[in-house]
Amino acid sequence: MTNVKAIKLFSGEYSADNAPKAKLYDGSLCIPQHYLKYQHTLSSVQELVLKIDYCDRFPIFVSEDKQGIYLQVGIIGIDNYAESSYAKTNSAESNYAKSNDAENNCRVSDTSSAQRYNNRKIAKDKNLKIMYARKWRVEPKLPSAEIIQTAFLALKKAREHEVRELFRLTIANKVTTPFNNHHDITMLANSEVQLQTKEPVNTWSQLQQELDNVCYDQASFHIANIENRHDRYWLLELEVLKSPSTDLPELKAVQFLVLVLKQITFNEVCYQLMAELIRLSDRHIDEHFTFLKVARFSQQNDIKTIARISANTRALHKSLQTPDFEKNWRNDNYQVDLTRVPQLNESLFSTRIKGLLNSFSSIEGMLPNYQ
Repeated sequence: MTNVKAIKLFSGEYSADNAPKAKLYDGSLCIPQHYLKYQHTLSSVQELVLKIDYCDRFPIFVSEDKQGIYLQVGIIGIDNYAESSYAKTNSAESNYAKSNDAENNCRVSDTSSAQRYNNRKIAKDKNLKIMYARKWRVEPKLPSAEIIQTAFLALKKAREHEVRELFRLTIANKVTTPFNNHHDITMLANSEVQLQTKEPVNTWSQLQQELDNVCYDQASFHIANIENRHDRYWLLELEVLKSPSTDLPELKAVQFLVLVLKQITFNEVCYQLMAELIRLSDRHIDEHFTFLKVARFSQQNDIKTIARISANTRALHKSLQTPDFEKNWRNDNYQVDLTRVPQLNESLFSTRIKGLLNSFSSIEGMLPNYQ
């Protein structure tokens, strides 16, 4: 009889007694993650992260402090707020470079257009700097797949942070980053009236004039077309005019962006444009983030195959001959869930949470512990 190969567990993973096995397409056997137990350590999490690949400019650190293990993404690049990165360039020189960059397929038709696409370029002195994003906590009993997903999400949010800072708007002769995450929330909260100011609908030319003050990763945007659909929304087609200093790979790969707008205002365009730029960043990670050289979150993966694998493994315990397995397995899961229940002390916050939860007629699951 031919021996069937069993897939080896990762460090920090343990099989429950008599756990069922699933047979994979290649004939090997695997214990599905929901039948495993976990006791991850700093070393086991580091081993998992070593199997992840994305981009050398976004290294993933695994560290430990008094609160436990955490993941943290490093960001290696130009300081977005360095004074030199805001330096103005000669408009003609900047657009000459763009119009002659055949690879970028940029078009600048006349002198007035060239003057409109005044860009900001990255400093010639490209001194790299490393910065660190927020910490993402990893529980010892967290499944390995969820640790990998935590790294995936940490990369997306770190990269989004950078994307938001690369969107620059020149206003009152000053270069600003209105979508960055560092704005003073107290000042914004006390400027509510100004924040809610209604903006008039723009004409095509007025909108282009406003867009001429926008720069993203050393690229600018030209309105190629606007179409009204059913008198309910508009499709705005923007041509991306890249410069030799444009760095983001997902931006280099596109020539046009299509936005769906509820109204033709500069405010609406900026918010929808930022949403699209974040989507492009997320998609880049989807396709290039790999674990064991497999792009787990790629949209090239067949969704029906993923569904079949899930359907064939969720209830394997039902077919086991050992009646105590399901009882013990569910009890183990319950004990893990208990460790995740919030502990609330006596306070105004705790009173508010309790009142909110009590407003529902019935809630199943584990309610917070009130001390």
